Amino acid sequence: MKQKVIKDYSKEQTQNFVNTIISKHYACEKPSVKYIGGGSFGYVYKVEIPVSPYKLIVKVCRVSGMHISEANALNLLGNDTLIHIPTVYFTVDAGDEIPMDFIVEEYVNGTDCFTDFKKLFLTKRTKQKFANNIVDALAHWHSITNEKFGSIDNPEFDSWLDFYKPYAKDILDTALKMHTDGKINDKTIKVMQTAWKNFDYIFSEPVKEASLIHGDLNVMNVMSDKRLNITAIIDPLECKWADKEFDLFQLRNLTGECFGLYEAYKRKYPVSEKCDLKCAFYAVYHEVYCLISTGTNTEIILAAAVKRLKRELKKAGITS
Repeated sequence: MKQKVIKDYSKEQTQNFVNTIISKHYACEKPSVKYIGGGSFGYVYKVEIPVSPYKLIVKVCRVSGMHISEANALNLLGNDTLIHIPTVYFTVDAGDEIPMDFIVEEYVNGTDCFTDFKKLFLTKRTKQKFANNIVDALAHWHSITNEKFGSIDNPEFDSWLDFYKPYAKDILDTALKMHTDGKINDKTIKVMQTAWKNFDYIFSEPVKEASLIHGDLNVMNVMSDKRLNITAIIDPLECKWADKEFDLFQLRNLTGECFGLYEAYKRKYPVSEKCDLKCAFYAVYHEVYCLISTGTNTEIILAAAVKRLKRELKKAGITS
């Protein structure tokens, strides 16, 4: 597995690119462009212009082609959803003048449910309602199924493990090389190897349906008002036709457990007998995949995932 090619432009440079794109498309001068966040895969800007739609979100993608896959995911999820998905207005391919890809989409009100820490201190009843709304939306997408597993653009696998097992093996092989280079610690590689040796046991229950998954539904990607009334779900990073439980480990990430998202899903919807163990496996391998892809280590998330996988393996009677 190779690291994705990350286009390394500064926030100031990408802000100028946004200015150029929006000014040209909407035939307006000097749009207001404000950086509002970003991560390993890109930068996000809020843009205000004097013509309709007046407010926009512009995502500058640091990985080539990512804008098309994300736009397609937003459109697919938005076609049949219980919670609003932002409308994609248009995409822009990298070129000589503007060397990065763009998604221009609808601006939605609210703040994300991770960085706005005041939401953590709302009543238990409010947070339970919020959790139920999230998992109902997730389960609704999971009820949408396909004959084949794989990417939303080209699903070609007859079974989930035909897709996922080689993918996970590729992650492990790359992680072993990175461990040799000192880029992945001993604890992480040890638990990955132990889990891999028991892959067939962990994934012994067949996945019968290829479900539509969001792929990155953690609290950072849920927008709400200050009372946790949800205004939108955003940023489907790994949307695909998959095991529905591949969508669940993200519910625990960041402050997800403070809202009880994972437990709410398990309480309301059927899951496999080994769901906890599978999700723990998915979480570690996903975080290492992100490290491989971008070179960025989300140490806190990865450390928590490693600890949980180690605990779930022990509960299953598996030791290194």
